[in-house]
Amino acid sequence: MRSKRTIVYYLSILSVLIFAFFTNDFNLINVQKTAIVTAIAIDREDGDFSLTALVASPASEGSNSQGGQTEQSADGYATVSGTGSTIAEALENINAKTGWYPKLIFCRLLLLGEGICKGNVFDGLDYFLQNEYAADDCLLCATDGKASEFLSASPPLKTAVSEAIEKVVSDQPKRVGAVLTNTLRTFAISYFSAGNSGYMPLLKKAKEEGGEVFSASETALFINGKQVGKLDKASTFALACVKNPLRLASYTVEGMGQSNTLVVKNNRRKQKFSVNGNQPRMEITLTVFADLANRSQSQSLDGLSGRAQDGAIYTVAAERLQQQIEEAFAYCKSIEFDAFDAIGKLQKYENEHFDRLKDSLIKRLELSVSVDFKPIR
Repeated sequence: MRSKRTIVYYLSILSVLIFAFFTNDFNLINVQKTAIVTAIAIDREDGDFSLTALVASPASEGSNSQGGQTEQSADGYATVSGTGSTIAEALENINAKTGWYPKLIFCRLLLLGEGICKGNVFDGLDYFLQNEYAADDCLLCATDGKASEFLSASPPLKTAVSEAIEKVVSDQPKRVGAVLTNTLRTFAISYFSAGNSGYMPLLKKAKEEGGEVFSASETALFINGKQVGKLDKASTFALACVKNPLRLASYTVEGMGQSNTLVVKNNRRKQKFSVNGNQPRMEITLTVFADLANRSQSQSLDGLSGRAQDGAIYTVAAERLQQQIEEAFAYCKSIEFDAFDAIGKLQKYENEHFDRLKDSLIKRLELSVSVDFKPIR
């Protein structure tokens, strides 16, 4: 009797599941009726926003431009532009031109042009923070020039331009210290923090045989949402060593009359903030475990086997990296950019000094850096 009831119970559940499956679309997006936005470029001129969306839609594949409103970008992709006094109005303008209904569920990349970076970028980014469809972990990039020009580029191998840019600013370049990547969520946290300082990679492009290539080795610096400066390639790597765990990062230094490239296998980072009277101080201790990978001149058999490790090279590397960290800090201090979240640490660990020192902390801050390179063999 119990066995019969069990069979009836499971048959009932199965019937309900089958009924639900064939009578509900589970809120799936009909790709024939909408455009899947993979990247958005935001520019601003004369107070209005200019929005360029890279969309993937069956309707766009193999189609030609219509009245200058749609431009073919890659197979199955097209760029569509709209303008408005707000981001929402610009998106609605895109819809009015094309009949597409942009969804931001799959948007993984936001590009910010020079025009919007001159003011508060959150005039435009607020929409994506509040939009229930937009993911707050999408990648952020400032662009060298108009952002829309990057979405109309032709990368090598004819891949979608959004995919080509994402590869340049993804987690892999971050792990090797080549790029200081950032997302909408973490950039917003830094904007609303006590220091109001945030950063994002600065995207550039160059023409090469076969297409246009992208680079993001420089970093744009923001205070209160406005770009105030940028870090060069060396300073970007220096801050990456302090901020992020690195894996298989290459570091080249000059020593012993030749170039030497070390491969960073691991880095241990420690930051200590303190206040002594009116003097705030930041102490950074960095230990880098690396292997001597290559030199610009031929080596002996022992050197090729990796058994001979020249300690002088590690000393030179430590001195050079320490200098680069100090130079990056000096530049950030000159523009009052809170590179190491010192104001946040003041609020959290030395709160009794917060009201007195918060406005002048970066100008007063002293930095002490200790870098040690250690061979792994």
